[in-house]
Amino acid sequence: MTPAPLEYSSPVKFTPSQKCVLWTAPPLIATAYKALAYTCAVEVRGLEHWHDCPPQSRPLIVAVWHECLGLAACWHRNTGYHTLTSYSFDGELAARIVRHFGLRAVRGSSSRGGSKALSQLLAALDVAPAVGFTLDGPRGPRRIAKPGVAILAARAQCPIIPNAFTVTRCWRMNSWDRLIIPKPFAKLICAFGAPISPPPNCSPDAIETTRLEVERALNALHDQIDIAPLGAER
Repeated sequence: MTPAPLEYSSPVKFTPSQKCVLWTAPPLIATAYKALAYTCAVEVRGLEHWHDCPPQSRPLIVAVWHECLGLAACWHRNTGYHTLTSYSFDGELAARIVRHFGLRAVRGSSSRGGSKALSQLLAALDVAPAVGFTLDGPRGPRRIAKPGVAILAARAQCPIIPNAFTVTRCWRMNSWDRLIIPKPFAKLICAFGAPISPPPNCSPDAIETTRLEVERALNALHDQIDIAPLGAER
């Protein structure tokens, strides 16, 4: 099967005010976020699991929760890794922001059947060493994995590696995912879990088994590293 051509732009016609935001906001947001993250001390855990799946030898699917998008973009910056965003204004904004981290976003809707999103991610795995997958995106529920990551892994026969992030002090956006924004000079923890094998096929049972395995693995990883106290920051 011929891979789908990669789409990095949205066909949506945006209003003049939206175009202004899309032109000015991404570099400002990316620069501010990187500046905050760069002040943080970093601890990495489970790096041996990452080396078990070396990106130079085969493509990977990196599984993160939506709330960790900014931290994941900082950690995996300038790798050329790909992710997925929608055609909407919010999706276009996210795509332009991740570009400032040296990442790329292919386009497709995961909420309208998902076939276009899946074909784009499969094509991305042909050109990128890894694809970042937000298991609970784009609209939640928070920390509940959707089946897309298992379907992608089954189709591509790529391993999935859980990747969790936390910081000791942070702000949380008032959004469904409670996106993390690190406070200056906090401690940032990046943790990798053991690679999860792809489903042997796309049967409902195989997809559900892997979906649940990835969800549990990533939540368990967060349980190990989420050291910031519950409260206003979280």
